[in-house]
Order: sequence, then C-alpha cells, then structure tokens
Amino acid sequence: MKFLAILIILILHGPYGIIAQVRVSKVTGPEMLSGKQGVVYTLPRTQIHVDLWISKTQQFPGPLAEFAGEYLGLDEVITKSSVNYVFENATIFTSTETDPNQVYLIEKEEKSSGEIWISFGKSTPLVTLEKFDKAIIPQGFASWNENLFIAHDPVNLYKKYTESPTREVIDTVIRKVSIDTLILEEKIFKRSMVEFTDREKAQEASDQIRQIERDKYNLMVGYQETAYSREALEFMYNKLEEQRVEYLKLFTGVSVKETLKFKYQFFPDAGKEEQEYRLAAFLKSSGMATPDGQNDVNISLLSDAVNMMPGELETGQSATGFVYRVPRIVTAVLSFQGKELDSKRLEILQLGAIQSLPPEFKRVEFDMETGALKTVVIE
Repeated sequence: MKFLAILIILILHGPYGIIAQVRVSKVTGPEMLSGKQGVVYTLPRTQIHVDLWISKTQQFPGPLAEFAGEYLGLDEVITKSSVNYVFENATIFTSTETDPNQVYLIEKEEKSSGEIWISFGKSTPLVTLEKFDKAIIPQGFASWNENLFIAHDPVNLYKKYTESPTREVIDTVIRKVSIDTLILEEKIFKRSMVEFTDREKAQEASDQIRQIERDKYNLMVGYQETAYSREALEFMYNKLEEQRVEYLKLFTGVSVKETLKFKYQFFPDAGKEEQEYRLAAFLKSSGMATPDGQNDVNISLLSDAVNMMPGELETGQSATGFVYRVPRIVTAVLSFQGKELDSKRLEILQLGAIQSLPPEFKRVEFDMETGALKTVVIE
C-alpha cells in the first residue's frame, strides 16, 4: 500500500455514469493500516501565534548628579537606577499544520462497480512548529532577573567623566641640615598623580558646558569673522552640541531604551468550553514572566455562531463517506488587565464540525490547507 500523508486536491469519479462508493475510517495507529489498501489523508488544524513587543527603559544616574543643582541649577535629574517596561505592540495571526488526531483511510467498497480516480495537486512542504507547553517555563524567563539591568559602564555611558580622572600635583619638601652654627637648606620637588574629587569634576564639567555654549553663540553670530560655508557651520555646531550633551549627562544621567519581542503559540482545544488561554504575566518592573493569575496576558476566542462542536469518529469507525471539516469563525481578543491589546477574526479549523459525504458521489475536490470541500458532484 502506498502511504500518502499530504494532499491538496482529492478527486474521485466513476466513468460512464457508474457510481463509485468509498469507505472512510479513522486511523489512530499504524496497526490499523495492516492489510488495508487505500489512501491516507489528514485534516488540518489551526495554530494561533501571538507576538508581543515591549519597550525596556533603564535609567542610570550621572556620577555628578548630586552637584546638578549647585553648579547648573537643575532640579529634575536621575538620582537612582531604575528599569521600566511598557507594551508597544501586539499582533495575532494563524498557521495550519496536519492534525495528528484526525487521520483517515479511504478504501473502495468491495461491491462498488465503478472506478475511483485520485488526482493530487502540487504538494505543500510540511512545516514543523514547536508547541507551547504550559507545564514548562519558556526559555529565557528563568534567568530573566539576571539581565534585568545593563552593567553600569562609565566608559561607555559617561565619556567625559573618565577623560581626565587625575591631575599632576607637585609637593615641595624643604630639608634642613644644621651643623654647629651652619644651616643648610635643600628643596626637593616631589611629583605625583592625584585623582580629581567629584566636586572638582563637577566644577570643571560645568565650566566646560558654559564655555561650549559661548562657543556656539560666537559661531552663530560670526565672531570669528570668517566666511564659513553652511555645511562647515553645521558641522562645527553639531560637534559642539555633542560635547555639551556628553558633559550634561554627567549631571542629568542616561536613559537606555530597547525593544524586546516575545513569541507565543498554542493550539485551541476543541474540547474546552471556555476558550481562554493565559500566555504570560507582565510586570512593569520586571517585564514578561510566567502566568501568576493577576498580571496575565490573556487571549480569548469568542464565537457568535451556533455552537457546533466537532463530531469525532471513534477509532476504527467508518463514516458514510469522505470526511471534511466545517471551520468556525471566532474573534480572538488579546487583553491585559481588562485592556484590549489586539483583536482579530480568525478561522479555527479544529473548533468546527467534522462532517462526512454520502458514500455515493461522482467528483470531489478537497482543500488540504483548510480541510473544507471546494466542489462536490453527486448523482
């Protein structure tokens, strides 16, 4: 027997008006195919994907923040390290794959006098998707707090703070030698490198800021009495502004912002009465985490149509004819603490009803991507 797992279009017909009959059975294991002759096909199922984008903002106080008011008159500056997370965007989309619980075998009835022709369209690639297991913590959450803060690196954040950390100090040592009534004096100059105190650095940085502001003003009013081109003026002005901002960071601090993307996927369960799923928890202070029941990001599947629960075929049970699906349309609502993040109308295949055709037919076209019938000819 030739085993065919992926089909696009299935066409069966009987020539010269003779009607063909088939028997369709549900397959739950390879042992059920032993000694059988026919064609195996599967119904598809829908997987829902949710992508979440959150922005992570970290604030680092400047090394000279305590002198901001005294030297620059600034009151609102960053005084302590902090991190904050905010939702930026969310999207919902779907993909399909074969349903391992919906495998069927098509056999020709022994008493059928007609021929059965099966035609296959272009094959589609089998896409393997990693499933979201609720019992396992998604990778990356367990060690989330280890990367909560970016390492404080003054060299990269505050370039001007480490530009001149030390200064040369010259000490004069006077050595006196007394011999009877004779006194000899010897002067010794001792050189050493001493670090600037933060107050001295604050004084120097504030002086530099004021000097740069004067240089910018002189450049704009043409104090140099030189006919610079527009491009040259813009270049010099921008360079001065870059230096001013670098010095200002020493007092105001630095904010670092990055966007993080999280991906979730799951298969809606056809047997659940309440279609609500908890994807993750969101905290403004620590970002995404495992669901905790209070700060969860939820997705609900709402249906306005009549409740059509799938009619499953029991193991080995034969249907009256070719088995297909009638998909259900639902509205997927992604929410956090009662606030809607995104919503979209989706076609969920496994939530729809499973039906079967009469055993007698002439032509059937079946779409393997949706599990639905395209055309049927019955005589």
